[in-house]
Amino acid sequence: MTLHGRRLDHWTTSLDAIEALRERYERGTEGDAQTRALMAQVLHAKSSSFILLLDDRGHVLDVNPAALIAGGVDRSEVIGLPLWTTAWWTGVGEGTVTWLREAVTAAASGRFTRFDADLHVENGGESIGTLDLTLRPLRARDGRVAFIVAEGRQITDRKRVEQRLERQNAELSALTRRLARVHDYRERLLGELSHDLRAPLQVVVTRSDQVLHTAKDADLRAQLGSIRLAALSALEQVNDMLEQVKADHGEAQLALVDADLAGAVRTVAEQFEPLALDRGIDLVVNTPDDVRARFDVERVSRIVSNLLANAIRHTPEAGTVRVELTAGDTVAALVVADSGPGIPPEHHNRVFGRFRSGLSGDGRAPGAGAGLGLAIVREFVELHGGDVSLGEAEEGGALFTVTLPLRPPDGERIPATLAQHAAAAQRTEFVRSQLEVELLSAEAVAEPVPTVVIVERVPGRADAVLAGIGDSAVTAVADDGLEALRLAVELRPDAVVVGTSTGDMASTSLLRRLAADERLTRVRRVALAGEREADPTPEDLILAGAQLVLPASAGEELGSRLWAAATTAENSGLTRP
Repeated sequence: MTLHGRRLDHWTTSLDAIEALRERYERGTEGDAQTRALMAQVLHAKSSSFILLLDDRGHVLDVNPAALIAGGVDRSEVIGLPLWTTAWWTGVGEGTVTWLREAVTAAASGRFTRFDADLHVENGGESIGTLDLTLRPLRARDGRVAFIVAEGRQITDRKRVEQRLERQNAELSALTRRLARVHDYRERLLGELSHDLRAPLQVVVTRSDQVLHTAKDADLRAQLGSIRLAALSALEQVNDMLEQVKADHGEAQLALVDADLAGAVRTVAEQFEPLALDRGIDLVVNTPDDVRARFDVERVSRIVSNLLANAIRHTPEAGTVRVELTAGDTVAALVVADSGPGIPPEHHNRVFGRFRSGLSGDGRAPGAGAGLGLAIVREFVELHGGDVSLGEAEEGGALFTVTLPLRPPDGERIPATLAQHAAAAQRTEFVRSQLEVELLSAEAVAEPVPTVVIVERVPGRADAVLAGIGDSAVTAVADDGLEALRLAVELRPDAVVVGTSTGDMASTSLLRRLAADERLTRVRRVALAGEREADPTPEDLILAGAQLVLPASAGEELGSRLWAAATTAENSGLTRP
């Protein structure tokens, strides 16, 4: 490049030359445009940034190598051109070009300008990057702008981070709005559970108790007992769900008082003694005379009553339920054990999950409730800072161990109020009454009515099965295999009849899914073998999980044969047509 007849092609200058040139520039000697051009060249020659030297019209006079490499251009392609027409700004949009021209005009008038610019400075000019671009005017001695230095710093990564943060902030705002809607819905749900459901259910329970005290008719008392049980179960589930919702949102708070933990355990056990005595169960209670601790009386009573109800429910006549409390210096341990069938090891990890009502929610015989009882135990224990575990009792059944910190009183002692003791007694009575009605209702049904789920899409065949079974069982006909699987899980029937036509799911696939579901281990799987060549053979059906295989062409006789076989055959007895 030549300026005023002098060529400026020395990009490497010694420090002495640089300092001398800087001194001349500062003293104003040789302070003409040529000196300023040399100074600008020296400054940007030692930089790896994007630097260009422009004249006062914005035409490119010189450019450093870093800018050429970044844009993938040759010096000859940009020298003498207006900055906004060079390859760096090709295809970046009219708005950006207009903005750049206005910035150059401002710099030419003596104003320092700075802005972010998107241009081709990545991958040899193949990609657009972002520069923090400054336009700095250089004046001659007469005050006129002679040159403009354009300097840019690569900020593409920072820009991408900023854009990502903007997107994340927008997503966070959307989630916050959704959370606010969920919170509003939860508040409405809590209100409905508390007022629109709990109060009417409590009225049903109270009215049932009033009539039961005066009614003489045995059938009426049995019906009222069933109504009371249903209302008690629903009311208990509502209370449990309220507790769970509060715990999930960190709103569950303990009403801590200083009281006798051993006395609280004995009080709950005493309320269950009549029920245990009626069932011939030996209820053994061992506690110290007095264990002083700081705890929530109502919630600890609920822990003990839930564990006791669970133990009595699964303990057979002449069995044993053991309740023990031991106390150390800082921790108390409560043990509730029974001589029932115990809990299979494969269910230990999910016993305290919510809504575990199949196999009684704890892996044992079927029972009533929504499966929240043990989940509530865990929630209340953890609220106290304790722990609950499950093992095998020496009596042969389940062994639940609860550890609770004794929480020595800090400062002034907080005694329990009469209302707190009354609330604890009421909740214990509530759990005990629910269990009592449940057990009485179970005993009243001497011969339970079996249930059969049928899935068969061959016209007339399901009707033939229904006609053969008649009134000896409750039947449910599914439209396809998926519905049959859903009904089996919901109803826990005595048997599922898998026909030759089961919709989109093949009969062998349905049998495999029924056999693999741990919730359906007590359900007999009966398969119908067809006569078509495409139908699975009896051997295929047995391999898929059928426990009983019968011919599908026996007409109305099929129903009676099916029901007789399904109600008498053992699970291991495989019958072929």
